Amino acid sequence: MSQNSVVLPTTGTVSGLQMTQATNNALDTLSTLASGASAPSSPQAGQLWHDTTNHIIKLRSADNTSWIALHNVNEAAYLASPALQAGAFGHVNRIINGGFVIDQVNEGAAYTIATNNTYTYTADQWQVACLSASAAGVTAQRVTDAPTGFTHSLKLTVGTGASSVGGTDYLVAWQPVEAQNLSDLNLGTANAAAVSLSFWVKASVAGTYAVSLQNAAGLRACVNKFTVSASGSWQFVTIPNIPCDQGGTWSSGSNNCLNVYFVAAVGSSYQTGTLNAFQGGAYYGSNTQTNSVLTTSGATFQVTGVMLNAGVFALPCEKRSIQHELLLCQRYYEKTFNSGVAVAQNVGASAGDIFILSVNASAVTNYYWWQFKANKRTSPTIVTYNISAANANWRDTTAGADKAAALLGASESAAGLYVSATTNISDNLRIHATANARL
Repeated sequence: MSQNSVVLPTTGTVSGLQMTQATNNALDTLSTLASGASAPSSPQAGQLWHDTTNHIIKLRSADNTSWIALHNVNEAAYLASPALQAGAFGHVNRIINGGFVIDQVNEGAAYTIATNNTYTYTADQWQVACLSASAAGVTAQRVTDAPTGFTHSLKLTVGTGASSVGGTDYLVAWQPVEAQNLSDLNLGTANAAAVSLSFWVKASVAGTYAVSLQNAAGLRACVNKFTVSASGSWQFVTIPNIPCDQGGTWSSGSNNCLNVYFVAAVGSSYQTGTLNAFQGGAYYGSNTQTNSVLTTSGATFQVTGVMLNAGVFALPCEKRSIQHELLLCQRYYEKTFNSGVAVAQNVGASAGDIFILSVNASAVTNYYWWQFKANKRTSPTIVTYNISAANANWRDTTAGADKAAALLGASESAAGLYVSATTNISDNLRIHATANARL
């Protein structure tokens, strides 16, 4: 296999032997589809390339600017599959909000990540955590910086870099996946299937990073590493044919089953030299992990276009309609606030709030049954927000006063709210609420 030039010399003095060697090199390149771990240095429009790093047959575009994925190749099993078109809608991806288009709570504002091992939910379905004794000002934010074909990404930013990365330190972003969305993988059995992962990544520090698949208890882990070859540039990564675990304990039903971690930094206690195989322990990165993101002030790590699919081929991230993606997210978290309005107290009465017109001048008689847009994973926790003050009460806009809020109960499909205070007939009562059934 080679990636030699396919253009034969036409000027200068060339011996017959040299011309034969050049011809043989060009024929070898053509016959092996320019096989190599990186792209040919001087590609031609219409050229085929066997990408041996990502195991994909690619075609050079007619304008000679991009490589187009044609087929995924499983070298070990001698199988090939057409590449999934990124614009196709479907249900192949087990990751929800892989393109970070939904951020119901903060709507693009930055989240502060406490550096004390406390996890923080960011954009819908995604969590981040940082454990460090000296890093400070670490944030996570859904931003509009994204590769072509995507609109958003999750960006981790380190304000003040850590003086060092201790053995149990880490900076990670991850998504927990509900067991019912993985039932066909037969995790923990002899029939466990393979999965594949693809994503886009961008880091301010070039180096070796990792992804880790773990069971909910963090007792079984499979680590794969990847390389960010150029700082500050978006890079597409594929990790095909990840063998699923045939042992361990894996949750079922509506519980968290699998955590998919993207590891920006991790200390030696959570590193391993065993790759692409499940083993006992909470391993996040490889023993060649680059940890400079956590020790560099202003360093950033971004990810988007996350796709986790069953099978031995890593497919590009499928695109769902915005309404479909939102409904999937609302199974775990829903708000009354309009899209684009961050969850907060005192945001006003024009942002999609719950409204009651009082029908009786007495206590505990004004009820509202909040029917959820999507059935929840489990009975959710309800939190209320005053539209005009920094508290959790109803606002009686007619009387210009707050009225105590109470919860009648909540199920997977609805919640009952009521006003636990005396009101006047025809008073306008308004409040916001969230329903949290996150994993």
